[in-house]
Amino acid sequence: MYREAHAIHAHSGAVHVVRFSAGGRYLLSGGSDQQINLWNVKSGAPGPLDAKGRSQSIQKYSAHSYEVLCIDVATDNSKFASGGPDRNVFVWDVASGNVLRRFNAHYGRVNDVRFAGANNDGSVLLAAGSDTIVRAYDLRAHNSWKPIMELDDARDAILTMALSGTTTIHAGSVDGVMRTYDVRQGILQSDVIDHPITSITPTQAGSAVLVSTLDSTARLFDMTNGQELQKFTGLTNTSFRCHSTLADDEATVVAGDEHGHIYAWDLLTARRTERLAPDYSAGRKGQTPVAVLWTDANAEQGTKELATASSNGLVHIWTG
Repeated sequence: MYREAHAIHAHSGAVHVVRFSAGGRYLLSGGSDQQINLWNVKSGAPGPLDAKGRSQSIQKYSAHSYEVLCIDVATDNSKFASGGPDRNVFVWDVASGNVLRRFNAHYGRVNDVRFAGANNDGSVLLAAGSDTIVRAYDLRAHNSWKPIMELDDARDAILTMALSGTTTIHAGSVDGVMRTYDVRQGILQSDVIDHPITSITPTQAGSAVLVSTLDSTARLFDMTNGQELQKFTGLTNTSFRCHSTLADDEATVVAGDEHGHIYAWDLLTARRTERLAPDYSAGRKGQTPVAVLWTDANAEQGTKELATASSNGLVHIWTG
């Protein structure tokens, strides 16, 4: 069973994304107030509220001119990437808060960013969004700002991406197709789900992926043959990009919905095991209902810890 450890008033508007650092000690959040904040997961809010009613973070990162929709953290925790409707992709130094690189090849909002590269060394950055193209940037070439690769098969906005291993890229689109690229072999596999895809989470082995769609459903697919293995229902998700995740060493599926609830299902049986109800009283007043826009699990093996982000500015930390 999960319990609410603490709530952080992270942003003055909606929190679109939260990401654990490698090791799970820290958390990054991005919101509609154009800010990215760094938090200590264990202690929660480390100080009093600021003038806008937000908790005081360890570090703030400010460069976006519109809301922040996506964040990814490098495996060595030294840098992270972000994107949003301003069409910019930033790579940040975590310690100093400085922008290391900026890419602006996109023609619409950037909905997701992912570090990639040989041995997951973060030498390549992937970014995708409303212009339907996945672009790859070589972070080792400091004098180069153009993409080294473009994948342009999607027919509508790409809302989410994920990686399996070092050479497989999953991209989920509003056109209802999950496209899986084996970059090394030059192979494209297309799985038609017929509903806009908001979230993709592969298993660590890469043999299956969890896919959430705007028909209030999460599905588990076998990547070897495209077969649907399980279906997880009971939540409401028809309008927002609600991100689901795998937790408890991949034994549990966790997802939030547009009525402020957080659900957990057993991965193997699809039986719902929990329905969490966060305390939203410390968030923005007068917003009803509150939507849970993002869930992220601490990937440290043997750790039962979640972070959830809501549309009223709160980040909740859950422990089991």
